[in-house]
Amino acid sequence: MAHGIASQGKVTITVDEYSSNPTQAFTHYNINQSRFQPPHVHMVDPTPYDTPKPAGHTRFVCVSDTHSRTDGIQMPYGDVLLHTGDFTELGLPSEVKKFNDCHTNNPTQRAGGPAG
Repeated sequence: MAHGIASQGKVTITVDEYSSNPTQAFTHYNINQSRFQPPHVHMVDPTPYDTPKPAGHTRFVCVSDTHSRTDGIQMPYGDVLLHTGDFTELGLPSEVKKFNDCHTNNPTQRAGGPAG
């Protein structure tokens, strides 16, 4: 886990002391921060699903690792859906079809990601 610090136009990369031991890193941050979140990562509140999109903007909806469990999710409207993790449980053609059917109901939205 590294992050950069700007100094006189140069970036110095500092390496997290736990970077060589992922198990120890998870344990340290999980215990000390109540969930795994390195100190240089800041959580943001998601935009409510029904928030109107400003004119002239492109809205990206980002989700990951749904593993075919999207039936209970109220997906916000967006121009582009970025699914950055497995959207199927087993990678079966029927799961891919379900994903495509779910996300092609909105003709302006484009979707993609790894099947898993």
